[in-house]
Amino acid sequence: MGRLVQLEVENFKSYRGHQVIGPFSSFTAVIGPNGAGKSNLMDAISFVLGVRSAHLRSSQLKDLVYRGRTVETRNGRIIDEAGDQATRRAWVKAVYEDDEERTVVFQRSITSSGDSEYRINNRPVLLKTYNEALEKQDILVKAKNFLVFQGDVEAVASQSPKDLTRLIEQMSGSWDYQQEYGELERLQDAAAEKSTFAYNKKRAVAAEVQTIIEQAKELEQYEKKMQLRSTLTVQHMLFKLFVAEGRIRDIKQEIGALHGDSISQASQQRAQLDSSLHAQQKAQAKAYKAVNRQERQIKLIEQNIEARQPKLVGLGEKVAHAQRKVRQIEENVASAQADAARQRSIVDELSAEHARVKDAEARFEQQCEESLAQRGSRLSDDTMAEYNRLSEQLRASSVDDAHRRDVLDRSIQLLTEAARRASDRFDALQSQREGLVASEHSYSQQRQSALSDVAGVEREIQQARRVTEAAKTEHERLVRVEIELNEKLSGVLKELSQARADQRESAREAKLKDTIGTLQRIFTGVHGRLSELCKPTQHKYDIGVATVLGRHMDAIVVDRQATAIECISYMKEQRAGQATFLPLDTLQPQQVNDSLRHAHRGARLATDVMQYDPSVEAAVMHACANALICDTVDIAKYICYERRLEAKAVSLDGTVIHRSGLITGGTSSGGSGGHRVLVQKWEAAGVENLRKARDRLTEELHDVARERRKLAKEEVLSSNLAGLQTRLQIARESVEALSRKVQGVATEREHVESQLRDCDPLARKAANELEHAKEEQRQLNTRIHAAARPIFADFCAKLGIASLEVFEKLLLPATEAAGERRLQFATHLSRLESQLAFETLQLDEATSKLDHLTQFLQSTMETLKLQQAELSREQSEMASFVTQIESLRSELAILSGKYSDATGEVHMARRELEQGQRELDAASKELGAKVTELERAVADKAAVLRRCKIEDIPIPLVRGSLQALALEAGAGVDSQFAESYMSQLSIADTQTSNVSIQGADDIVPDYAPLPQQARLGVPAVVDQKYQDDISRLSAETDALNPNPHARERLEAAQARLRDIEAEHNDSRQEAKDAKAAFQAVRKERHDRFMRCYNHLSTAIDHAYKALTQSPLFPLGGTAYLALEDAESPYLAGVKYHAMPPLKRFRDMDQLSGGEKTVAALALLFSLQTFRPAPFFVLDEVDAALDQANVAKLANYLREHARSASDSRDEPEPSGDDVEDGDMADSSHYSLRPSARAKKPDASVGGGGSEQVGPAKDASFQFIVISLKQALFERAQSLVGIYRDQHENSSRVLTVDLEQYPA
Repeated sequence: MGRLVQLEVENFKSYRGHQVIGPFSSFTAVIGPNGAGKSNLMDAISFVLGVRSAHLRSSQLKDLVYRGRTVETRNGRIIDEAGDQATRRAWVKAVYEDDEERTVVFQRSITSSGDSEYRINNRPVLLKTYNEALEKQDILVKAKNFLVFQGDVEAVASQSPKDLTRLIEQMSGSWDYQQEYGELERLQDAAAEKSTFAYNKKRAVAAEVQTIIEQAKELEQYEKKMQLRSTLTVQHMLFKLFVAEGRIRDIKQEIGALHGDSISQASQQRAQLDSSLHAQQKAQAKAYKAVNRQERQIKLIEQNIEARQPKLVGLGEKVAHAQRKVRQIEENVASAQADAARQRSIVDELSAEHARVKDAEARFEQQCEESLAQRGSRLSDDTMAEYNRLSEQLRASSVDDAHRRDVLDRSIQLLTEAARRASDRFDALQSQREGLVASEHSYSQQRQSALSDVAGVEREIQQARRVTEAAKTEHERLVRVEIELNEKLSGVLKELSQARADQRESAREAKLKDTIGTLQRIFTGVHGRLSELCKPTQHKYDIGVATVLGRHMDAIVVDRQATAIECISYMKEQRAGQATFLPLDTLQPQQVNDSLRHAHRGARLATDVMQYDPSVEAAVMHACANALICDTVDIAKYICYERRLEAKAVSLDGTVIHRSGLITGGTSSGGSGGHRVLVQKWEAAGVENLRKARDRLTEELHDVARERRKLAKEEVLSSNLAGLQTRLQIARESVEALSRKVQGVATEREHVESQLRDCDPLARKAANELEHAKEEQRQLNTRIHAAARPIFADFCAKLGIASLEVFEKLLLPATEAAGERRLQFATHLSRLESQLAFETLQLDEATSKLDHLTQFLQSTMETLKLQQAELSREQSEMASFVTQIESLRSELAILSGKYSDATGEVHMARRELEQGQRELDAASKELGAKVTELERAVADKAAVLRRCKIEDIPIPLVRGSLQALALEAGAGVDSQFAESYMSQLSIADTQTSNVSIQGADDIVPDYAPLPQQARLGVPAVVDQKYQDDISRLSAETDALNPNPHARERLEAAQARLRDIEAEHNDSRQEAKDAKAAFQAVRKERHDRFMRCYNHLSTAIDHAYKALTQSPLFPLGGTAYLALEDAESPYLAGVKYHAMPPLKRFRDMDQLSGGEKTVAALALLFSLQTFRPAPFFVLDEVDAALDQANVAKLANYLREHARSASDSRDEPEPSGDDVEDGDMADSSHYSLRPSARAKKPDASVGGGGSEQVGPAKDASFQFIVISLKQALFERAQSLVGIYRDQHENSSRVLTVDLEQYPA
């Protein structure tokens, strides 16, 4: 087995320039960081082996050429630093050493044009030669079983059965026979089809020859039977003509015997009754128009009232609302007047107080003037200056006392101002409290008014609800009355409908009896209705028997099917209704089950409790079958449910237990014949009473409808109630708002009162502090005055006063007190003016509100007057409408009575007319039946003659010719006769001379050929015998169906048969040859495929066990292959299943990634054992494996690679020399070949014929790309690939690990 020595690349993918990768040992691991170019090494190996670029992660070959970095030049151009890629070439060279240690160099290059160039030992070759050289070294590029790309290992295990089949075919060499196999299969199918076609053609011609021989034999027999049928047909036609002429003579005699006076009298009486009915109908129509006109007028006025009712209700509601509104406004006006009066009194009080303060101020000024006049003139400026100088001198002599007095003066001034502010605040709070008390009183009054409104609205809502409930109760009562009246009217109408139905049923019954009587007179073999032909043996069986017969009660029993057909045709022509016919000759009644006679003591067969003529037994059996008449329903249930007998069980009361389990119970008063047990006879008086009851109930329903319309509509009442509820909601919201206002004002009042309580102590405290300060001031003044006496002695003497105290008490305080008093007057007047302005504004607002309410009250009262006037007008108009309705209803009652009388007279006249019409119809029907019978007889004769002419039957004639006979089936009776019949004329106008067929009277048949026995026999029997004989002969001749040209065709068919036999022999031999060639190729393809498959079936399990063995699981897992088609396995799929240790069976898709990887490697290694490639390249197949499985894979590869390398220099070890360890188990299947085996033919897969099997004398080489240390540390050599960033290229380092002992 050869090996890959090394690899040389130049400008391939990430490898820049020329680089040598290798040498490769038996187990070489390629390692390196991500992005270094490890997978590009895999691509390089695949490329040099001829793999297409699409499988090398590129779309075209130029993408595989090395690309350098792109750099920007000074002029802004983007270029490749490695040069122009378009002119760059790339190549990969693989140095391979074969089994004989000869070196073969495979090289594949990419030219500048983007094409591939192939070389072997530097010699250019074609791709085909290149691939053949690779295949000689067992390198199958198509199978690619030795190349496992990155990420493809799981796809190997998960590939479809078809893909696995194709891989096995490529490995085994059976794929080379695919095209030849298909071509030979097509040729075999074409030859087989051609042979089958020739065989079928031969069979067809042989069958045709045999058929022609049989046809020649049938020809003579056919001619004899045709002659006999022609003779019988002539005799049959003569017999029909003979019978038809006899019937015509008899019917003419019967018509001549009838008298037409009864028809004439009946016609005259009917005309008189018709005139009377017409007059009565006119009177009834006139009365109906009057009633209808009166009802329309009443309905029009009712609609007008109904249309005005909502308006009237709305006006009433508007008037009530306006009245309530006036009352509310009046209350608001009274409240506003009270508020205005209260506010006016406050303004007057403030104005009076302001005047009093003004007067006090004037009096104070006057007092000041008088005081000054008494004291003398005021102090001069020099005196004050002297006083100030002396005061400064005094201050300097008594500094502390002076300073203290100044401080006290300022304190007294401040305390005086604080006392004044406290007094003013107290007065303001007192005024605010009085205002809040007034507001609280006003809001309380408004709240009481709003509460009164709420109570009033609630009373109105209760009243409206009582009205609504009363209207609803009345409406429900009227609805109940209307339902009761409708139910009574429905019952009356149902009884009237039943009466009419019974009358119609009686009429149909009479008509059916007349029809059956006519059929019995015209046609022979009509027995009558089945209900008349049989009857129960006892009366207690009447209902049961009638139930059993069911729909067959009115069925008409006839002898033959032909008679039934003729009767049906007659009924269609006469429009005599429908009927069911039971022909005795075609009925096949069910055989009676004798065991049913002993089913139960209380059960009897229906046929056993009936009396009937034996001639109609078939009809009775057909209608009854195996029906049982049971005494009770329980017996019937016992027979059907417990005994499970196949029979219909009917109890004496008519209850039916069907075979399917369906139960039909009860009896019916309807039906016909015996099935109707009781038919109520409706008298004319009873019907008239029902009509009157109908009219009365209709009128009552109209009255109820009018009363319902009078009631106020529920929508109007609901709308009024909703309006009141809305008003209530608004009133309640107003009460809540006023309550909140009252509560807020009360809270604010309490707060003001609390402030008042707090303000009083503060004022007293300020007054006390002021008094203390003044007392201290007086004491200081005393000390200062004592010190000032010597200083101010001259000053006092000059002024003529005793001391300084007199000066300061009399002269200075007067001036200062006057200023302070004036300030108090100004402050008090300012406060009064502000409060007066505020209260005046409040008075203006109250006056304006009172004026607005007064105007609003006047406008509301004017609106109320207008609405009351409109309401009165509407009420008067409504009263006039009600009066008109009452008058119109009185007139309507009178007109309705007249209409009822006219209706009764019309009904009476109609009944008399119907009776006369029935008498006339009976007489006319009898005459018409005879005429129709004559028509049928004449038409039968003409039909026979026309049939003879059409079918060319040569009947003998005494006179006339069939050529003169018209083929159209014209009227059998003259048109004058038809008009006379429809006009109910006398028989004198219906002479037999009018009954003729155009051309038929001139033809007289010759009855000589007709046998005398046929003339004297019963017509029906003779006719039936002729029909049977002719039908038998026709059936025989139709069955023969001879070929008149059989003799001439026989010789030509025999010659054609000989030619086709020769053609069939040639096609058979051709099909044999094609089958033999196909089977040979099929066998070869099958053998090659199965050799590979059988080898893989054994090898894959051993390989999988070797990869999954461990100390915990020494047996390892299980893997096996399964064929989908054992006959032609290469046309179907091969399924691959793997079960890891201690796991249940699962599909391959359900295995984990690692389990799929192990299964895929087992498959690849087993393929290697059959037709091993010289080397194995694996790209990161251990990516999904854990450390344990990576170690197992590494040991597996190391074991086989070591064995392969050692096999070159060392002899094959014996079984005793197998190494110990995990891989030395007895079940271990090794890839190591046997030294005694021979190398297989290298031409396998190229069309060679030698046996292909597993290679035994071969060595193996593994090149594994991996990032797992557990794997590459067990390799024999390492190829490290790294990225040279400076060169922007992948670089390679190689290390031989064998130099370093473990």
